[in-house]
Amino acid sequence: MGEDKRRRSRVCAHFDAYVYIDGEKIPVSTQNISMKGALFDPEPRLAEDRECTVVFTLSKDIKVRLKGMVVRSTSEGTAVDFESMDETAFFHLRNMVRYSAQDADKIDDELQVPAFEPEREEKND
Repeated sequence: MGEDKRRRSRVCAHFDAYVYIDGEKIPVSTQNISMKGALFDPEPRLAEDRECTVVFTLSKDIKVRLKGMVVRSTSEGTAVDFESMDETAFFHLRNMVRYSAQDADKIDDELQVPAFEPEREEKND
C-alpha cells in the first residue's frame, strides 16, 4: 500500500446502521467512521461500485441518512464512501465522529480544508 492520502481522520467507533441497496435493508456495524465514509464489518451482500443509502438511527426521532458508494467489499470489511448528505446529517455525523475521536478539535480543524482537490481546468491552446 502507498502513502495514506486521507484528508479526514478515521475514528474507531461502533455504530449500528442499515444500508439500503436495491430495495434491500441490510443491517451493518461500523469498525471505523470519518466525515467521508465508514468501514463496516464484512457484508457480502454489499458489492463494490454500488450506490447505497446508509442510515444511522441515533434516537427514535433522529435518523442520519447518507448517500454513498460501496468502494470495497472484502473479508476484512465493507467500505462506503459518503457522497452526499444534507446539513442535518452533516451536523449529526460530525458529532458522531467528534465524540468518538481522541482529539475532537482535530476533526473541526480538518473541516477547514476541502476534502477534495479542486478540479483544474485544462487549457487547450
